Amino acid sequence: MTTSDLLDLMTLQNLVDLDDGGHGLLSEMIDIFREDTPRRIRDILRANDQGHAEELSRAAHALKGGAGALGAEALRVLASRLENLGRSGSVDAGPDLPQRIETTFQSTLAALEAYVAQMKNG
Repeated sequence: MTTSDLLDLMTLQNLVDLDDGGHGLLSEMIDIFREDTPRRIRDILRANDQGHAEELSRAAHALKGGAGALGAEALRVLASRLENLGRSGSVDAGPDLPQRIETTFQSTLAALEAYVAQMKNG
């Protein structure tokens, strides 16, 4: 996936603008995202594995909100699909869900860190 697939650059720019052009707010939000997201992913996978559609929807909704606030677009879209799946009463996210969600998270995290590094150097 490319950076533009992974990140909503407009959301990131808005966060930078809120910080008067700095990257402190964005860096802080990335730290929270790095710490919080693995727990949210575990909640999603547990709900999926245990067949709890409502819990899947709730956990995916939480991930969607956090990802959206940070401009983590690919993860937000994936979480939105999982939320809708759970809301429809299903947990059939496919056997590749753990790899798909973890890969999306790690790729997003790397893209966010590269974005901040570019700000610092450029």
